[in-house]
Amino acid sequence: MESNSVFLNRIRTGMMLSLLLFAVFVFAACGPAAPAPTPTPTKTPATEAVSVTTEPATVAEAPSATPEPPTATPEPPTPTPVPANISPFTGLPVDDPSRLVQRPIFICLNNDGAGRNAHYGLNRADLVYEYIVDGFTITRMTAMYQSQDAARVGPVRSARFPNIWITYMYDGVLACSGGSDDIRYLLKNEVGFPYLDADIDDPSNSVYYSSIGTDYRTRMQGSTDGVRRWLADVAARCQANPQLLYCQKVINNVLTPEGEYKAWGREGFAFSEAPADFNAGTASTIQLTYPGGNSVEWRYDAGRNVYIRFQGGRAHIDNETGQQVTSDNVIVLTANHILTDIVEDSLGTKGVDIELYGFGDLRIFRDGRVYEGTWRASDQTTPRWLGPGEQVIPLKPGQSWVQVIREAANITYQ
Repeated sequence: MESNSVFLNRIRTGMMLSLLLFAVFVFAACGPAAPAPTPTPTKTPATEAVSVTTEPATVAEAPSATPEPPTATPEPPTPTPVPANISPFTGLPVDDPSRLVQRPIFICLNNDGAGRNAHYGLNRADLVYEYIVDGFTITRMTAMYQSQDAARVGPVRSARFPNIWITYMYDGVLACSGGSDDIRYLLKNEVGFPYLDADIDDPSNSVYYSSIGTDYRTRMQGSTDGVRRWLADVAARCQANPQLLYCQKVINNVLTPEGEYKAWGREGFAFSEAPADFNAGTASTIQLTYPGGNSVEWRYDAGRNVYIRFQGGRAHIDNETGQQVTSDNVIVLTANHILTDIVEDSLGTKGVDIELYGFGDLRIFRDGRVYEGTWRASDQTTPRWLGPGEQVIPLKPGQSWVQVIREAANITYQ
């Protein structure tokens, strides 16, 4: 793999110094050792009182002829292991535990006016991210699948900067429909995870993807089976021809000597059927301001104990079922957004980078309650959701949506 300096000079010439330093931190994960996570201040500092007990004075005794053995230091309690059939990102049982040692699949989804009316397979995702792209003009989504398969997911669109950081966090595999020259170069030459590019790996859109209709905004469809077939095919090619550049740069790093993909093992989220008692109040509606007519509203349905989703002033429908999109947890995180020099389309629209590593402000909504706190993440660890005193905020077992916003003013709830 090229040195970080060569890589950054080639890909990010002219970008802001803060983005340059951030990228060097992330891609240091390709080296032999990852840096320690940045210490994270909590939003609400802990205020626990310290209790001091004064022991009564004792009279010293003459030493015994036979010294007594030292008292063993008690070991800290061992956390109860999560059962092997429980999904790390839904907290629910799976039909086949072998799914949970496979890399989660991330699929890029269109979310403009046409795209969000054609969404398919969202309710099957373990986790969905929504984030701002393209000169702060619109949002896109990335859906993650691990605990169950999805025969159709769409409409698939091109990759953006946040896809790199998200896929690194979860040690996943990414599937999109192309990308700008700079982003595509990163994904096909420098990152440490597999990337299925429809334009390069399936130009006919008939091997690993499928195509429906002629509208570029809605026609491309993906599937978890298609991604896994591509993974098997590329592993076989790299086993037969390990000197291929893509194999040397990316695929060989995630294969065993026998040509099998290494078992996946990132830490999952904390789940609990019972909500934590340190909530900050009730929240039956959540409103998020996004550009391009994509503002989002989640409404709590107490009868089903889920949040139902509206976008652009309309009910958001998953066309697989014809039912409205729902989520058990709505996770809203604030992160720094940076306009880059990367051109994303023929109109010259600049790409948006989002600092998804480090820490930032957090709101979690579950069971009609809101929890305030701080998120923490790195390229080597999945996000942690922390409340006052860095208590872990447990999610409700089920699906979660992560809504990434620029600042706290972009969210209101009641």
